Amino acid sequence: MTDARSPRPYVDPTQVDHDLLPRAAPEAAPEPAAWQQASNRPRPASAARPKRPTRAARESSRGYFARHWHGEMSLVRSYWVNNILVAMPLAFLLTGLMTWISVKGDSLQISAIVLLLGVPLLMSLDVWCIVGGWRSAANYLREDGSALWGWLARISLALGALQLGLSIVFGFLPSVGEYWSMARGVDPLGQAKFSFSPDGRSLKLQGVIGMGDGERMRQLLASDAAKELKRVELESPGGRVREAERMAAALKSHGHASRAVGTCASACTLVFLAGQPRHLTPTAELGFHRASTGTYNPVFEELANQQLAKTYTELGLPQPMIDKTLRTPSRSMWFVPREELLSYSLIAPSPRTLAVPLPDANAKPSDLNDALHMHPVWEALDRRTPGMVDEVAKRMWEARTAGAGDTEVQATALPLLARQMPDLINGTDPILRRRYVQLVAEQLKALRGANGIGACRDLVEGRLSARPQLPEELQVQEAQWVRDAAEGTPARRQYKPASAIEMEVLERSVGPSALGMLSRLWADVPDAAKPGPSCDPVIAMLDRLQAQPPARRDLAARLLFQPSR
Repeated sequence: MTDARSPRPYVDPTQVDHDLLPRAAPEAAPEPAAWQQASNRPRPASAARPKRPTRAARESSRGYFARHWHGEMSLVRSYWVNNILVAMPLAFLLTGLMTWISVKGDSLQISAIVLLLGVPLLMSLDVWCIVGGWRSAANYLREDGSALWGWLARISLALGALQLGLSIVFGFLPSVGEYWSMARGVDPLGQAKFSFSPDGRSLKLQGVIGMGDGERMRQLLASDAAKELKRVELESPGGRVREAERMAAALKSHGHASRAVGTCASACTLVFLAGQPRHLTPTAELGFHRASTGTYNPVFEELANQQLAKTYTELGLPQPMIDKTLRTPSRSMWFVPREELLSYSLIAPSPRTLAVPLPDANAKPSDLNDALHMHPVWEALDRRTPGMVDEVAKRMWEARTAGAGDTEVQATALPLLARQMPDLINGTDPILRRRYVQLVAEQLKALRGANGIGACRDLVEGRLSARPQLPEELQVQEAQWVRDAAEGTPARRQYKPASAIEMEVLERSVGPSALGMLSRLWADVPDAAKPGPSCDPVIAMLDRLQAQPPARRDLAARLLFQPSR
């Protein structure tokens, strides 16, 4: 089948000019949807977002300290260079300077001024480092830096800020008032009180050791008022260590003795150790502990205690005591037992018997009075009966000026003691009374065996001349008993004379002669018309007494010293 339409001529597309060919009219495009029309609307031109300046631009716009403060430095430079290599050495240098001035400085006023200026400077340096490092770490994280290093830096800086805050709140702020007073030359702790004794033999230091006391004591020791000075008496809770060191140096250079007459603690012990010889009164005590700078700064504390240990070593304190002192917190106190002080020869031993160490030939009455107060037994008796030491010293001085020997001078004190013994024996507790009865039995046996019946009978009849013949150990025991009785609590009730029932119990238990058998033991004036019992029956009765029940033995021990009717 053939096509009726005439065939179209073949046109080579490569030879035809397409622009001359007729073109069909374009079809109209379909109208877009509403959502397409909204999305195709032209948007208003927005303000161009400013670009963040580069680190190089930021670093060139401010000074070095300002760039660090605003966190415009790299984290490496801000943290490692400024914090570790710059700020830390400066902080150590400033801390070391303040510590050296505080520990070694001769003026506490200058030390306080340096601290008031140095601590705020150190705090400002820490704040600058922490704030700049924190901001730099924030920028570092914002610029897609390593989260590990950025947060490690932040944690380290946060811990530094916490330590700074604690140091300010608990270390510096509580001491600002004290440092401000010291900077103005006023010590908030106060100052010690110095006073010479009437005879000029003693210089007494009382109260807290404060600013300027070292120089005051040096001037007093070098003054005309101290020409007759023999000793420095101490009663102080402590105070400024540096001032105490200056006191110790002044006392040591003059070679005077030291004596603690009350509690001598902390810095006061430095002054005490500088004396030679060193004495401790019966009621005195020495207290030791670590030094405290009051800053809560471990560097300050360690250096202060190293200096304290060095000073103690120079003053002759044994190393074991130094070690224990440094282990004792500054808020507590270690009071050293007297026996330990004696074992290290840090104090002179106290008299063991009733005998008093007599002063030299150039002594004054006050020296004899002082020696009696240093005796633990006579001091205890004086506290129980005020004025007793003065009376004993007067009698001993009169005997000495009359040319009596040392034995006769010592004997003048016994009659005054004899007046006190009945009250001590009858007014003490049953345990001490039983102990004295046993001591009397040992004394009688010792005199009977060494000197025959005569000395033993003299003791029973109250002749005081027999007492120096006792063995020294028994004299020591008697002196200790007298001290214990004088320091003990008096009996709650005063015993009345023996009743008929008590006498009957005593007669049936130990014999009819027991009542009042030892009543003349301290008579001092023997009754020649009525001689006392012989020695053997008394010893036998005292031996039988030990086998009695406690209640009956207490009754007998009490009635032995009551005069018979």
